[in-house]
Amino acid sequence: MPRFPKAAFLQTAFLAALLLVAVPAPNAAQAWQGDAPVEPGQTFTARVVEVTDGDTYDVRRSLGGEVTIRLHGVDAPESAQPYGRAATRAARRYVGGKDVRVAVEEIGRYGRAVARVEVQGGDLGAMLIRDGLAWHYREYAPNETGYRRLQRQARNAKRGLWSQSNPVPPWEWRDRTSGPGETSAEDRDCSDFDTQPEAQRFFKRHQPGDPHNLDGDGDGEACESLPGG
Repeated sequence: MPRFPKAAFLQTAFLAALLLVAVPAPNAAQAWQGDAPVEPGQTFTARVVEVTDGDTYDVRRSLGGEVTIRLHGVDAPESAQPYGRAATRAARRYVGGKDVRVAVEEIGRYGRAVARVEVQGGDLGAMLIRDGLAWHYREYAPNETGYRRLQRQARNAKRGLWSQSNPVPPWEWRDRTSGPGETSAEDRDCSDFDTQPEAQRFFKRHQPGDPHNLDGDGDGEACESLPGG
């Protein structure tokens, strides 16, 4: 039997080792995708797992990982404002538990992805503005002429919040109550949440501490009296 030259054997073994290092195992590739950062310009599919309010959502990406989304060019009334909870209910009806397409415009000052959200071919921001349940946020999206047109139509028809004689834009309301800032959050209590897991996610996002006093006994579990607690 011919003998395999020692040098050739070593060279073959070396090449095989290189291939093992260069080609990651499937699990390693999936883990990298799941940890991939969200950046402006990205588009991805996701499932909405929580609707915090009319314009803020938590989504789970199809490639892994949860992301907090703030709607681009849209500002819904805060929960304590008139029509704030109506906006939240409408958003839940439109996207709660559903698969959506997210197009990231920028990363906000508090790390949230400012993005457009499309559900079943429709633009969520446009739906909320059309219903009179959100404002066109002109300061951050001055070129969204479609949103401007829909807002004018809703105002003329006195739909939703426009049925009020003098509705207060949420950015002015935040300046009066919470201080300025694109992501200032009004005070919350357990009645603002439908389930304990929803309250728990909000509680964790606002660590350290418990600025909204959702954890009365200090055991790290928020609003334990709610369903699912």
